[in-house]
Amino acid sequence: MDRDDAEFWGGAVLIALGGILLFAPLVAAVEYTVVLLAVGVLLLAAGALLVGLSRRGRAV
Repeated sequence: MDRDDAEFWGGAVLIALGGILLFAPLVAAVEYTVVLLAVGVLLLAAGALLVGLSRRGRAV
């Protein structure tokens, strides 16, 4: 596995974890906290950044 694949799959895992962190409290009927929402959004942003930069060439 080269660096690009590792960045892509690492970003995909972060996106999945961020999504679970954002939507799991709705399913479990647990109250949200500001920290929980902030961490979930940061995981989604970091995952999107890694996936976007994982391929050679320009990111945009």
